[in-house]
Amino acid sequence: MATYVYKAKNLKGEELAGTFDGVSTEALELMLKEKGYFIVKASKQSPQISLGNFFGKITVKQLAVFCRQFSVLINAGVTIVEAVGILREQMDNKQLQKVLGEMHEELQKGRVLSESMSGFPEAFPDFMMNMIKVGEASGSLDTILNRLADFYENDARIRRKVKEAMTYPIILAVMTVGVVILLLVKIIPMFSGILSELGGQLPLITKILVGLSNFLTSNFLILTLIIVGLVVGFNAWKRTESGTLEMDRLILRLPVISGLTKKVITARFARSLAVLLQSGIAIIESMDIISDLIGNKAIEEKFVACQEEIREGKGISEPLKNINIFPPLLIHMVAVGESTGELDDMLFRTAGFFDDEVEEAIVRMTTLIEPAMIVIMAAVVGIVILSVMLPMISVLNAVQ
Repeated sequence: MATYVYKAKNLKGEELAGTFDGVSTEALELMLKEKGYFIVKASKQSPQISLGNFFGKITVKQLAVFCRQFSVLINAGVTIVEAVGILREQMDNKQLQKVLGEMHEELQKGRVLSESMSGFPEAFPDFMMNMIKVGEASGSLDTILNRLADFYENDARIRRKVKEAMTYPIILAVMTVGVVILLLVKIIPMFSGILSELGGQLPLITKILVGLSNFLTSNFLILTLIIVGLVVGFNAWKRTESGTLEMDRLILRLPVISGLTKKVITARFARSLAVLLQSGIAIIESMDIISDLIGNKAIEEKFVACQEEIREGKGISEPLKNINIFPPLLIHMVAVGESTGELDDMLFRTAGFFDDEVEEAIVRMTTLIEPAMIVIMAAVVGIVILSVMLPMISVLNAVQ
């Protein structure tokens, strides 16, 4: 869906100007024709950045709820137009509510569901769009929506578990940094004056921390601005194509994170390919769709060579093995599925297995990270406290 700025006239020479939200200039022409006007000038308006784009983002969980409720309504005999209208009223997400409202208008004009959804690529992924088209063509839209709901529910569950696993270590890391900054900026300066008055030779660790404290206190504002600038710059770079690629490559090299990432991608790949094949989409077309679902640009790059081999008629198990990303179990299950003609069933079983593997990997990662973060936090705070206490102890010993 795009916004068009237009100027129009009627046969009497009267002018009409305004904006129009629609899928094409043809839709704009049709709207004006019904009012007795013809286009003089029309241009697509550049999208505006708004807070709604950030706070109204449509999540995987909301897509799952949308698909599940849509399927229930279709199963109950409600028409697609009525179902979209009902869902629009029920949705809490303002962005999705707005999208469904515009879809409802398009459906009332006679467009099919996939056409009405095609104007909102920011809301509905290509995977979902292709599945909807299959459902429309085969007359099994309710079944397809159920499969989509299952897929997005599983994906949302894995994402939630990964986030939950990382929340505690992130909180500990933030607390550690906060405590260290507080000690260096507020506590150390208080003691540095006392230590200087007491005289004597300060230990090396105390000298280092006092110097660091003085540097931070004197340049706190400048350092804060530099850190904010670096964070903003890093986030901007990370959103670029090269930045995303480099970050995804780094993730695949990190000791603990790499294994978990590969398991998540394997489970997602197996489940999405199974859903597509079960819905009647050809392997080559399915692989094209899946390349956008992987969620890692470094692996997506390797998928290009894999897709070419599949197009050449080399099957699917051997090309997947050659990209050296997926574990042997997946390759073996794909090979068995190819030979027995039950590839979708084998992939569903494999996806379930790797879902369990992901959960176990998350537990292991949490078990390793949490104690490590606590030890690091204790060591950092301990060093700061030690640097303050050592000179005081040496002075007390000298007095005695």
